[in-house]
Amino acid sequence: MGVDWTALEEAIRVSALRQAEEIIHRHPDEVFYAIALDGVTADETDHIDLPVLALNSEEALTRAFGDDEDEALEEDFDDEDEEEDFEERPDADDDGSDRDVHLHDNDRTDDSDDDDDDEDDDDDVATDEDDDGEDIDAVLKEFDALTSDAEQGYYSSKWNPADWQWSPIELFDESATALWSQALSNVARDHGWEKTNRLYYEMLIRITESLRTALATGRNADVVVFLSDEEHGDALLRRCLTEAQLAKHFPELAH
Repeated sequence: MGVDWTALEEAIRVSALRQAEEIIHRHPDEVFYAIALDGVTADETDHIDLPVLALNSEEALTRAFGDDEDEALEEDFDDEDEEEDFEERPDADDDGSDRDVHLHDNDRTDDSDDDDDDEDDDDDVATDEDDDGEDIDAVLKEFDALTSDAEQGYYSSKWNPADWQWSPIELFDESATALWSQALSNVARDHGWEKTNRLYYEMLIRITESLRTALATGRNADVVVFLSDEEHGDALLRRCLTEAQLAKHFPELAH
């Protein structure tokens, strides 16, 4: 069984466009910055999967990072509550008298011991100050990581379809997906994985170009549409994005 490449390309394009338009129209107050075809791989396997659709908006990205910070704060408060709810030792006296058992064992104390104690206290204060400084630095570092992650490169949550609000979206029902996938896998087995997968990726790149042309309008005029594959991210971004988009979002890849 072969693959009708023209029919498959049209089927994926039509389904992806229809579902993307529906989501965009249902959220008129959100600016969609990225749309991706995800879930495929160029690595040789025993079958070829059909892509899934993913979308994300600037507002959804902001909400996601806000939730992450809230969860981090909740975890900190939970830790504090756990420390407060400690259990007292079962062998401790209710009146705390066991704490003074050895208080008067030695009525005489040396001045040198007092000096040592003072030095120890000073060391403790210095250590506490150092620890506080390290804690503050750690907190600031973590906060900077949370707030700046959205502006980082291709491997950040901003560009990872699996982390987006609208993902994954199946393009076909289960039976149609299975039929197309099996047909692609048969062609790869009969004609070679590399050749089949190259044709497949070229087809998917054409679909991303078509989707960008149709969806990059109005408030979403700068929407980035790309084929997602972590192993070949740089090469695919150069194929899917315009030069202006590369310069804006991935300047390290711009020519």
